[in-house]
Amino acid sequence: MVFNTLTKIILTPIYYIVHHNYLFGLIHKYFIKNFYYKNLMFELKIKNIPIQNYSSFLFKTYEYNDKKLIEKHITTKNRSVILGGGIGFIPALVYKNSKNKMLVFEINKEIIKNLKNNLIYNKTNFEIFTNNLVYKKTKNKYFFFSNDFLSTSSKIKTKKKVLVQNLEKNKIKNFNKFNTLILDIEGDEDYYILNIRKFSQIKYLFFELHFNVINKEKRQTIMNILNNNGFKLKDKCFNSYYFKKG
Repeated sequence: MVFNTLTKIILTPIYYIVHHNYLFGLIHKYFIKNFYYKNLMFELKIKNIPIQNYSSFLFKTYEYNDKKLIEKHITTKNRSVILGGGIGFIPALVYKNSKNKMLVFEINKEIIKNLKNNLIYNKTNFEIFTNNLVYKKTKNKYFFFSNDFLSTSSKIKTKKKVLVQNLEKNKIKNFNKFNTLILDIEGDEDYYILNIRKFSQIKYLFFELHFNVINKEKRQTIMNILNNNGFKLKDKCFNSYYFKKG
């Protein structure tokens, strides 16, 4: 779990009964198979999804924190860059509310086909990148992959280490026209927030802070950087945050 200590104590029973339950996961995997949310549908044709994770699709608690903030605050004002495409759930919610083209980054190439198919099925307008987004030319970065597609990170080490090619933001057509940054990247959110002034066109920022990776001192630094750059906290849901500039 990626929450702070108090939240862990409160949520642990719910987490294992509803969100991360083996029995309910089996029911979903073999009898329901796809993830249905409102008028959206997502295929789960990804190898080695842990059985327990399917429980979150059954009870619709998958990406609960981010989902709440996205549905409440994303509108037609938002033109979004999304880091961490996953199965396409958050991008589809973003498009449903904004109706604007999205730039979707997902470095795990093994799940790109599933992501793309879901975004097409849900009639979104998108462009997918399999690169690591950077603000300036730098060495390509290593990430660690695991059987759980939710856990791809440069900071959570596994036996599978993959070199991912960087892509500079100024090489993306019309990148400066996108005013919203949405981050769910397993501890790598600090790079973008600590360098937020390099992404000067960003006015709206959504991110999940992974307390299991980013320590208290760095979390405070992140909040200070945002404040110093004119970002104000507008809403939060557990460890997910929505900041607006100005």
